[in-house]
Amino acid sequence: MKYIKYFAAMFASALAFAACETDVEQPALNPESKFVAPVLNAQSDIIVNQDNINVESVTFTCSEADFGQKIAIRYKLFLALGDKTVNAATSYYPAITMLKSDINGFVVNGLGVEPNQTADISAYVVAYAGESETICTAQSNVVSFNITTFKAALKSIFVVGGFQNWSEGAAVSMWETAGGSNVFEGIYYLGEPSYEAAGSDFQLLPTRGTWDGQMGYSFFTALGEAFSEREGNIMLPVGIHKITVDLGTKSIDSKAYSQIDIMGSFDGWAAPMLMEYDNVENVWKSTSTVSGGDEFKIRFNNAWDINFGDGTKAAEPMDLDPAGFAGFELVQSAANIVVPGSGTFIVKFYADRTPYVVAYEQQ
Repeated sequence: MKYIKYFAAMFASALAFAACETDVEQPALNPESKFVAPVLNAQSDIIVNQDNINVESVTFTCSEADFGQKIAIRYKLFLALGDKTVNAATSYYPAITMLKSDINGFVVNGLGVEPNQTADISAYVVAYAGESETICTAQSNVVSFNITTFKAALKSIFVVGGFQNWSEGAAVSMWETAGGSNVFEGIYYLGEPSYEAAGSDFQLLPTRGTWDGQMGYSFFTALGEAFSEREGNIMLPVGIHKITVDLGTKSIDSKAYSQIDIMGSFDGWAAPMLMEYDNVENVWKSTSTVSGGDEFKIRFNNAWDINFGDGTKAAEPMDLDPAGFAGFELVQSAANIVVPGSGTFIVKFYADRTPYVVAYEQQ
C-alpha cells in the first residue's frame, strides 16, 4: 500500500505537465502523452445456456498498459450497448475472467437484453494507475462480440440474527432481485434480541443451516449511517428495514419504515389494518381477516406515498417455497387488490422477493 501511495503522490505532482483524462466513463489519453493504453484482444461470441451458465467462464485479455512508472495497474472491463454501460469486472492483471452467469447477469440486468436473445455487445478496458481513479487513466480499443443470453434462475441468501435467536437452521430467505444480478432485497422486522444490545444484529449466510461463508460487518461496505457493528455482526436499530445486499460490490444498504399496513373496503377505507412480521414463516400477515370480494392495498409508513396493488399475475415459484404456495405479484401504485373467492382470509405479504407477492390463508 505504501508503494502505491508513493507513486500516487508522484502522479499527482506530475499533473501540471501530464494531461490525464479524469472522466471514468469516457476516459481518453492525451495525444501528446507517453502513456501506453492497453489493447483489448478480439473476443469470440458467447452462448449462455442451462448447461454452462454456472460452470464455464469467459476471459478477456489485453496488452499491458504503461504509465511510465513501475506501479500496480488496475484493469476494468466495461460492457456497452446503446447508451448503457456497465463495469463488469476488475483485475490487477491484463486478463479478466468471469463466469458466464456473471456476464449474463450484466448483459440482461445492466444492459437490458432480454433472456434467450442474441445481442451485439461492445467491450473495452480502462487501465488505472495505482488506486486512484482520477489521476491517470488509459482506455483501450473497443471490440464487439455477440452474446446469446439465458434466463438465469434466482438465487437466495439468508438472514440470521438476534431477531430469530441466531437459529441458522431457520435463517430467513432474501431473494435475488433478478437472475444473475447478485443483488438481493427483503423487508424484515428486526426485533430486539433476548440479550442486551443497542439494536438488532445479524449476519448473512450463503446457505441456510451452515455458517460456512458467513458475511458479517467486515465483509461489506455499509451504505448510510444506520449501520453499526457489534462483535463482528451487522447492527441496525430495532424496527422495520428494507435491506439491500449487493454481492458484486460487497455493499449493504437499508431503508427504515414505521409500519406496513392494509387499507381497504373491509372498513370503508377508514383505518389501516397493521401487518405483523412472522420470522418463522418469513412473511408479513394481516392482524385480522378479510373477505372474498374485498378490495385493498398494502401501504408503507401509514401513507399512500408507497403502496402496492393489482395482485392478478401469478407469482413465479421459488425453489424454497413451502409446498403448495401460491400467490400473486404486486405492482407499485397499481389498481386495488381484490380478494379472490369466498370466505375469510388472512392476507400474507411476502417481502423477501422482487416483485413482492400477496397470498391468502383461508380461515
